[in-house]
Amino acid sequence: MSAPDEIQDITHEMSNEVAGAFYPTDPAHLKRTIDTYLRESRIVEIGGKLRALMVPHAGYVFSGTIAATGYRLIRNLDQQKTWRIILLGLSHFKPFSGISIGAYGHYATPLGPVSVSPLAKTLLESYGSFIPDAHLNEHSIDVQLPFLKVALKHFEIVPILTSNSKPDEIADILEPHMDDSTLLIVSSDLSHMLPFDRAEEIDNKTMKWIIDGDEANVKKHGQACGLIGILAMITLSKRLNWNREIIGYATSANTHGERNQVVGYGSIACYK
Repeated sequence: MSAPDEIQDITHEMSNEVAGAFYPTDPAHLKRTIDTYLRESRIVEIGGKLRALMVPHAGYVFSGTIAATGYRLIRNLDQQKTWRIILLGLSHFKPFSGISIGAYGHYATPLGPVSVSPLAKTLLESYGSFIPDAHLNEHSIDVQLPFLKVALKHFEIVPILTSNSKPDEIADILEPHMDDSTLLIVSSDLSHMLPFDRAEEIDNKTMKWIIDGDEANVKKHGQACGLIGILAMITLSKRLNWNREIIGYATSANTHGERNQVVGYGSIACYK
């Protein structure tokens, strides 16, 4: 059931299935954890202005080091202005058609509230709907927020969940709003529960296809869970002449050693 097409003066609360499971709930512990990931992450130099990122959304103990390679670039952005962050997540548990825009005034995090941008209301009124059940226990957006709170001083979010969605239509919706104060973040893991060698093989191909702009192979053979957001990012990058670069990759085997069933995590930056 969809709520009215307007932003509600309510806060999206972190569920116990996200906070406490995907990252620490204690604010000081959480900030130290993220600071450590950022400090120890790979240093990447990109050849232009950052416009978009693909980053993973697993528990921080599994994917935090790879997410940090992307958020380290965000930390280098102008800290004096307010950034608009369009977050493209996916609904893991509730299928729907089109897109669902989080119609909240704020999102709660252990590090403090995150404001929802006025753009969310504009998009909600014109293009989207709000499916509350899809946002209730969904982690694909929520896990990005503590990293953003540490990496940026001033920002607002446009929280968008995808399901049975059309990437070209999402690109059509977002393209007019991709100005110099707006950053797109696509929340996606890569392959799931494959043997280590097979996961690396598929993930390396998937990331190469993303860099090459090969939507057909990404869609047909890749195993990224945030497929719709990735395809929308590729479409936008082609239209807006963004370069694409792989900035990090690992699997859960790199942190936990289990090699029989692993999950792949990648970070990709788009810049101009």
